[in-house]
Amino acid sequence: MEGTQGLLAIFTIATCFLVNGAQKTICKEEAVADIVFLVDGSWSIGSENFKQIRQFLYTLVNSFDVAPDQVRIGMVQYSSTPRTEFLLNTFQDKQDILQYINNLPYMGGETNTGLGLDFLLNELFVDRAGSRVNENVPQIAVVITDGESMDNVELHALKLKKQGVTLYAIGIKEADEDQLKEIATTPHNQHVYSVSDFAALQGISQSLIQVLCTTVDEAKRPISKVVQECLNATVADIVFLVDGSTSISPKNFQEVRRFLHSFIEGLDIGADKVRVGLAQFSNEIQKQFHLGEHTDQRALLEQVDKLPQLGGSTSTGKAISVLREEFFTKANGSRADQRVPQIAVVLTDGESEDDVELPAKALRQHGVIVFAIGVGAANINELKDIANRPHEHFLVNIESFQALQTLSQGLLQTVCVSMENQRMALIPKFSDIFFLVDSNMMQADFQQVRNLLMRLVNQLNPSTKTMRLGLAQFAQDTKVEFLLNTYNTKEEYVVALRKFRLPLRPNRSRHLGDALEYARAHFFTTASGGRNEQGYRQFLVTVTGGDSKDNVMKVARTIKSEGTTIVSIGLGESTLPELKVMATSPFFYQTIPTTLGLKTVFETEEVVTVSDDCSEASLADIVFIVDESSSKETANFQLVRGFIHKIVDGLDMDFNRVRVGIVLYSNKASAQVYLNSFQEKTSILQFINILPYRRGLTNTGEALEYAREKIFIKEKGSRKEQGVQQVAIVITGKSQDNVTFPAAALRRAGVTVYAVGIKDAEENELRQIASDPPNKHVLHVDSFAKLKTLEKSLKKSVCYNILKKAVKDNARTYTAKQSCLHTDEADIFFLIDQSGSIEYLDFADMKTFINEFIHTFHIGPHHVRVGVVKFSDTPDLVFDLTTYPDKPSVEKAVDGITQLGGGTRTGLALTSMGPYFDRAKTTRSHKVREYLIVITDGESQDNVKDQAAKLRAQGITIYAIGVKLANDTQLLEIAGSQEKKFFVNNFDALKPIKNDIIIDICSPDICKDMKGDVLFLIDSSGSINNPDFQKMKVFMQSVINKSDIGLDKVHVGIIQFSTSQQMIFPLNKYNDKEGMSQDLQTMQQIGGGTHTGEALSYTSQFFDPPKGGRTNVKQFLIVVTDGEAQDEVKSPAKKLQDKGVIIYAIGVVNANNTQLLEISGAQERVYSERDFDALKALDSQLALAICDPERECVRTEIADIIFLVDGSTSISSDNFDIMKNFMMSVVNETSVGEKQTRYGLIVFSNGPESKFTLNEYKSKKDVNSAITKLREPSGDTYTGKALKYSLGYFGAQYGGRKALNVPQWLMVITDGEATDPYDLAGPAKELRDNGIIVYSIGVAGANKQELELMAGDTNKVFFVDDFHKLDTLHKNISFEFCQTSKPVCEKTQGDLVLLIDSSGSISTTDFTIMKKFATDLVSSFNIAEQSFRVGVAQFSSDPKKEFFLNEYYTEAEVNNQINNMMEIRYTTNIGKALDYVRTEYFQPARGSRINAKVSQNLVVITDGRSDDDVVQAAEQLRAMNIEVFAIGIGKDHKPVELGQITLNPERVFSVQDFASLDKIKKKVVDTICSSKVPETQAGCTIDIGMGFDITRRATAQGLFDGQAQLQAFLPQIIRYVSSLKGLCCVAGSGSIETNIGFRVVEQNGKVLYDFNFDRYDEKIVEKVMALQTSQTTYFNSFLLRSFHDKFQKSNAGVKVLVIFSDGLDDDVMKLEQESELLRTKGNGINALLTVALEGVQNANLLQMVEFGRGFGYKQPLNIGMHNLGNTLLTQIDTVAERECCNVMCKCNGHEGIRGNRGRPGTKSQPGLKGHPGFPGEEGGIGERGPPGPTGPQGLQGCPGRRGLKGSRGYRGDRGDDGDHGLDGVDGEQGLIGTAGAAGERGNPGSPVNIFSQILHILLLGQ
Repeated sequence: MEGTQGLLAIFTIATCFLVNGAQKTICKEEAVADIVFLVDGSWSIGSENFKQIRQFLYTLVNSFDVAPDQVRIGMVQYSSTPRTEFLLNTFQDKQDILQYINNLPYMGGETNTGLGLDFLLNELFVDRAGSRVNENVPQIAVVITDGESMDNVELHALKLKKQGVTLYAIGIKEADEDQLKEIATTPHNQHVYSVSDFAALQGISQSLIQVLCTTVDEAKRPISKVVQECLNATVADIVFLVDGSTSISPKNFQEVRRFLHSFIEGLDIGADKVRVGLAQFSNEIQKQFHLGEHTDQRALLEQVDKLPQLGGSTSTGKAISVLREEFFTKANGSRADQRVPQIAVVLTDGESEDDVELPAKALRQHGVIVFAIGVGAANINELKDIANRPHEHFLVNIESFQALQTLSQGLLQTVCVSMENQRMALIPKFSDIFFLVDSNMMQADFQQVRNLLMRLVNQLNPSTKTMRLGLAQFAQDTKVEFLLNTYNTKEEYVVALRKFRLPLRPNRSRHLGDALEYARAHFFTTASGGRNEQGYRQFLVTVTGGDSKDNVMKVARTIKSEGTTIVSIGLGESTLPELKVMATSPFFYQTIPTTLGLKTVFETEEVVTVSDDCSEASLADIVFIVDESSSKETANFQLVRGFIHKIVDGLDMDFNRVRVGIVLYSNKASAQVYLNSFQEKTSILQFINILPYRRGLTNTGEALEYAREKIFIKEKGSRKEQGVQQVAIVITGKSQDNVTFPAAALRRAGVTVYAVGIKDAEENELRQIASDPPNKHVLHVDSFAKLKTLEKSLKKSVCYNILKKAVKDNARTYTAKQSCLHTDEADIFFLIDQSGSIEYLDFADMKTFINEFIHTFHIGPHHVRVGVVKFSDTPDLVFDLTTYPDKPSVEKAVDGITQLGGGTRTGLALTSMGPYFDRAKTTRSHKVREYLIVITDGESQDNVKDQAAKLRAQGITIYAIGVKLANDTQLLEIAGSQEKKFFVNNFDALKPIKNDIIIDICSPDICKDMKGDVLFLIDSSGSINNPDFQKMKVFMQSVINKSDIGLDKVHVGIIQFSTSQQMIFPLNKYNDKEGMSQDLQTMQQIGGGTHTGEALSYTSQFFDPPKGGRTNVKQFLIVVTDGEAQDEVKSPAKKLQDKGVIIYAIGVVNANNTQLLEISGAQERVYSERDFDALKALDSQLALAICDPERECVRTEIADIIFLVDGSTSISSDNFDIMKNFMMSVVNETSVGEKQTRYGLIVFSNGPESKFTLNEYKSKKDVNSAITKLREPSGDTYTGKALKYSLGYFGAQYGGRKALNVPQWLMVITDGEATDPYDLAGPAKELRDNGIIVYSIGVAGANKQELELMAGDTNKVFFVDDFHKLDTLHKNISFEFCQTSKPVCEKTQGDLVLLIDSSGSISTTDFTIMKKFATDLVSSFNIAEQSFRVGVAQFSSDPKKEFFLNEYYTEAEVNNQINNMMEIRYTTNIGKALDYVRTEYFQPARGSRINAKVSQNLVVITDGRSDDDVVQAAEQLRAMNIEVFAIGIGKDHKPVELGQITLNPERVFSVQDFASLDKIKKKVVDTICSSKVPETQAGCTIDIGMGFDITRRATAQGLFDGQAQLQAFLPQIIRYVSSLKGLCCVAGSGSIETNIGFRVVEQNGKVLYDFNFDRYDEKIVEKVMALQTSQTTYFNSFLLRSFHDKFQKSNAGVKVLVIFSDGLDDDVMKLEQESELLRTKGNGINALLTVALEGVQNANLLQMVEFGRGFGYKQPLNIGMHNLGNTLLTQIDTVAERECCNVMCKCNGHEGIRGNRGRPGTKSQPGLKGHPGFPGEEGGIGERGPPGPTGPQGLQGCPGRRGLKGSRGYRGDRGDDGDHGLDGVDGEQGLIGTAGAAGERGNPGSPVNIFSQILHILLLGQ
């Protein structure tokens, strides 16, 4: 075997030798070029390094076939002055050149590169030096330099470029990169090379040779042979408009002629093929020849070759107008009316004297595709105005006329592709038309129908290639007269129609539903002649004499959903409702339509309108990512084009509204349209028609990555930073690369992804691509033809979800938060999977989910407690319920959770949770509700069912969240029910289910004791399938089950409707769920039409008391419908809304979202779902909505409340207990806590006594416990004395928070008259004067006048005549508390500016309502000079000052001024108003406390769209940290557009009318109070990222194995850089602590370990040092990209990346590009430092990727250098000074000499004796010890039983070799055998060669 391997190696080497031996020349033999090398010979190079240059030049020259008629080489060396080494015509032979290079002398001198370039132009690239520029031979210069030029290079390089010279620049070591770019031709990434030292030159030689060869090869190839695209592009009208002005020299104009000649030579010229016209212009235009004037290519080329130059100035605009008016006309050869593509190519070299924009726009609107070519000084903006968009396709700008030749190939290819695609787009669209005629119609009607058909045939002129017709008749059965492919000519159709007859005895049974089913299955198939697969439209025309006996609605809807247009004609007894239901609107007729009318229907392209949904969703960035490869053929791609065209046409597309981008991909992705490519819809639709099409593989993953990195970025038009939603629509087949990670990265970047699968696309892969939930974001069809069936549903989903995200999602988050205000106590554990199958970013998503989850709750020791356990093979407690006392500490702990990897033993982890929950009860001393939230991504390796059941038996509610490959059965076993089980495809989809779980947890609290009337209004029309009808019933049952049904609780009723209405049961029939369920189950579908408006009117009566409604409770109507209403819904819905009924509208399948909005009256109460399965996700939301969590007051959240309780003798012990229960009920209705509601209690009789003060108890349990222990004191009722006593206990020393503006209330509870009645008034008034509200609660014998005297307000007095009635009074008291309490803001201070719209669209009445809302809003805040200040401005076309922030400091003054405002009434310029308040209001001189870091808030209230731009004004407000909130009113405002003002959708509020403003006041106040400006780190903070590349590790365990120095020094280095001594610009700054973060990345960019940026922590360092991984780490592009992502989350002023590396593992040029992106892209990094480790390879290359270092930047850093930590610190300090203090250079002295060793310190006192340690774990069994000494013999025991036979013992050691024996005696010789037969003669031999020898040896080896 070893021999075989060795021979294989020999074979390989021999093969390589033979190949390399032949490989002297890389460039092809026919390559032709003039190449001149300009070589730097300055002193900075040195003679040793100059040898490397010689070798490099030798390698390059040796790669070309040098000959006089092939490649010519010239060389110039320069320093102070240039010197010719040899000219292009000096040497004829390559060997002579190579010999000269070997002996090339070194000049020495300074570096004047500019002079050298000028020398090349004048001395080398000229005829006398051998240049063949006039023969159109490519002219190439290669510049090699090592330093910055001392003279200007740009001007000289530009001159060379203008002469058509292609320049390459090679920089060595310290060459100036900007100068290299000035020298080189664009694009720079192909023409600029940079190496770290001279030795690295050889490394780039091969790539440079390849580029040079490609350049030469492409320049010389004939166009007509290259451009394959033009073989198919055979029909077009092309007009060239050529600049002939004087600015073009005769020599350059000759280049224009040559360009035209070669371009036209590549076209298929002919009268019926490509026609060419030519015009020349200067200040005048000269017609050279019109289209079709020359139809022979030779004659055409002759005309071009002798084209005379016109001369004059440049009037391009006038010339373009003439082109439109005189050239692209039928009279002058244009075939536009024959649908022939019209193309113009405009070539110019200068700026026009007239306007070009309007003429060019008119030309494009004329249907002409315009290409623009600019040469030299052409104005790029003018070229953009001329050319079609996107400019990347239709605009070319080159440096010189000589470059036209290299341009022509690519341009011709683009033009030909556009020609063919435009031709396909212009092909007339024909239709397949099938007529389905009723056999039962009257004879007279039938005669009309046949006449109509005859006339149509004559008008349509049907044939195989144009319109096709089919005909059938129906009664009970269907009979086909002829199919679509039966006849081929008009004459045949006429004959067939003449024979068409009705049956003699018609069957009077009319089954149109069955006939439609038959039509759907048979009429339009390919076998029947249908051309659906080719994109032809399908029409089904039904002609009936009456209504059908069976259901037509359902099948008609199906046919229409499949893309067939139904035209319904009703005669005789046909009714309009059935015709309407069946037809595609508006194609229904009750009489015979005109022939012309029908012909127009069939021939007119479908007009796409912007639906109301998409009109509302008027702001988004939408990118189509389209698979070209899976189309397989052009016809299929044409269908894709059509699909995209229809989608875009249906969007509100405009540069300031919806923007569209397009990416096409196969092997590679390419941007066809960027988000900022087009300004208006017409142009992009035109371009979509000619989208280029290529074939290849299907690399969807790469395309998704491309879209994220290249398309969804600000530079290409993305408006993500402006709060604009980002959407991707992926149209794909089955991918051939991985999509999971790129798709997740795209979604994590904030992009909502839709996946449209075609044909072989895999459903699971589509789910991996799309956003969650899949049923809203995944669509799939089995053919390209069926794409059109998705147009409406996709548009509807996209637009609805854009609106939903802008309005409803944030509303739902707010609802979830409000619903949890009642959830005061709970224990929640998260059990999270940390197994190895979970990626780093997935684990980060889990942590984000947990933090966002707990953000909703009030976290605290006495409130909601949170713990986390992670598990893999074993469970690991991260922190317990008692570890962290508040939300910030919990969130920080969650952020710090690290992942260890391992298996997935969920069962074991569940088992471990029992003791944790047991401990929870002990630490809280009472049981609260307990929850366990399990998150896992895979199947458990052990049993989970029993363990989960045990936990649930303990009363623990378990939620199971499965991700990716989680096992559904196991999830159900863990959760115990479907309601508690959740599944998402990816971890980034965890966020949407957060609210579902939160609502489920909080619903029992918020819904407790809730009262409400709920009516379901259910669509029961015939369009709904029975299974879907059953799903509606399940939905209603689920809502009922989740509701608290009862006599004084929730009542439910059900009504169903179609054409009529049916009451199933009214609101007052049942008080229990059982009866409701029984009636629900027996409910039967009605069938019929959809008369929703009538149903709403009918329903209204059932909310009134006579029909079972209750006027004193909230009333809700839940409407579920699957189709568009056939009547008007707005006014009946408005009447219900005016009655106070809250309507939720749920639309499924084909429901009209505009109607849903009219029904509900609010966008957040509209639900639009794709199918009935989606209803099951809504039950919890609707059940919670009934509980009204957003009601004005849910509970008292913050107050100081003291009970003043009568303990006199008149109160019996039992009654005192009732009073205690009453107080505890009040306590339970509030949120108790140190920062929430505090309670104190005073009992009085003869004298008052404080039982506990406001600062004594901090939890509800402790307060109630103290109340329970109360004992009544007995005595008289000295209420006055008690009132006076109580005043002091509201003071700060007892926990009172008056200074913080916390409401303070005294609740007096008494049962009799006061013993000191005359002492009541004074203390009561004193209490009120101190801001304390007194509530008087009297029982039985209490004096009502005394109660009113104490309270001072009858609304604050409550009286019951019996103690037992106190049980129900606490609800009233709690409600009163809510109403009178002012919500206390988290912000104690703020500047609030109201900017109020007073434009002409707002009536006087509405303006008054708006002012009332503004005053109510102001009253919700504490208005004072040191608290909240208010300023007000109003605006219409101009802003108007009302008052600034420093004018009024009381609520009364502010509100008085608001009420006195007078409206302006004009247009709406919000942008102007925003600028005004920014410059006038948010200024210190106007009262703003912006410099004192006081919260700055702006509330914009408007009723419409702005007439000016708001984006820039909003961004400037954000830059000043001003928080903007926007309230939109009425139908004209767009919530998504208001998001551009707030830059945060959570701060947008929307109401349907002005009257609804009061409903959102609380929400607005809550949002303002809880909103925070993103934290900006104060001062100059420093984040240092550290990465590790140890590719060549000693073992596959420890990360640092084999790096002894790194292990030894890294902790010291980290400690060194953990603080800076101070910065020069920060006065008195001490040391500045840095934040250090670590990250370890795999080769493919997967994050293995990540530590957040944090202060130095020895424990973190220890964790880093102990990192284990079997994966190899690499210094490649992925590493740099990963750190780019890490630093994006950093807000530090200085960002430094340090990478410890053992050598680059990627191409150095590629890494340099990534390094540049790291510096410039996004939240850029300020410096990248590299530290070479032991065993580093090519250490010098590491410095090439560095940037941002200061002095000493040349010094390489390595792990072994003296005091590396101090050196790194010095570099970081330099960066900090530069970035924070603008100190560009900072000089540091040399490191001082180490000082003498100090004296030993004095010995300290012995420390205290430590506590004894805990007993260690029991050790394992030790090794067997040596045998002990032999003991004395013991007593002989009784003989035992004979044991079993032992196993065979181990073989003993081998003994010594024995002595050699004596040699034996030789035996006798045997007999000789007989001779064998002779063998056959062999073949003659052949000469041996190396391959045969090797093959022979290999065979022998076998």
